[in-house]
Amino acid sequence: MNDGKFVNLDERSEGAGNGIRNYLRTVLALQEEVIQAQTHVLGEVADQMAKVILRDGRIFIFGSGHSHMLAEEAFYRAGGLACAVPIFSSALMLHENPTLSSRMERTPGLAASLFDKYQPREGEMLFIFSNSGVNNLPVEMALHAKERGIIVVSVSSLAYSKQAPLSSLGKRLDEVADFVIDNGGEPGDALMQVEGLAWRVAPSSTLTGALIWNCLLTECAARLQAASIDVPVFASYNMPGAAEHNARLLEKWRPLNPHL
Repeated sequence: MNDGKFVNLDERSEGAGNGIRNYLRTVLALQEEVIQAQTHVLGEVADQMAKVILRDGRIFIFGSGHSHMLAEEAFYRAGGLACAVPIFSSALMLHENPTLSSRMERTPGLAASLFDKYQPREGEMLFIFSNSGVNNLPVEMALHAKERGIIVVSVSSLAYSKQAPLSSLGKRLDEVADFVIDNGGEPGDALMQVEGLAWRVAPSSTLTGALIWNCLLTECAARLQAASIDVPVFASYNMPGAAEHNARLLEKWRPLNPHL
């Protein structure tokens, strides 16, 4: 039993520190593979993002459970797009009731009420992050968005989707989306096997999802800049001139984003 003092594992195990190095090595290799193997589709998606921005359109981001953190990643942060609009519902996050969140993402009939409150316009864009790619709500969201004329991008683990049981919709997210990005994750998300443990530890989907989004953001910004088009990107308020710059962006985008 721990007596309350910090235990230095290096003193107890010659293998201490291997977990740190093993996860780092594994996740870096995974991220490199995910991006390098999909540069073509990532370029196509970045091109669509730039076209949406040229039309003063919005780029919506949706995820439930832990995937909602990717909507947070895209929203209102230094270096992020002002036109990025998260689809938020606290019931789908984890801070209030994680059990309810898990049930709701498997419940039919919620997508329209969640998405339509943002009054999406034809030709805008929706990213859906769903690691398993099979739960009812993300697939239903994609189907509903496409009915509204929205460009849908899925980010999921294709290996996981092929193993996970389908919802009553009978479809996987990658079968519905206009553009499909594979996050390369293992079925079940946890990446690392630890000797003696029955279940793997250390997921990869959040790290890889954020990498994918920021690669796309950077490529989109580069394409707009090359065409001498203003890039609607927030600056850190701690930087000189940022407050004035951000105020101009908020004046334009606040009426189109209920979370600003």
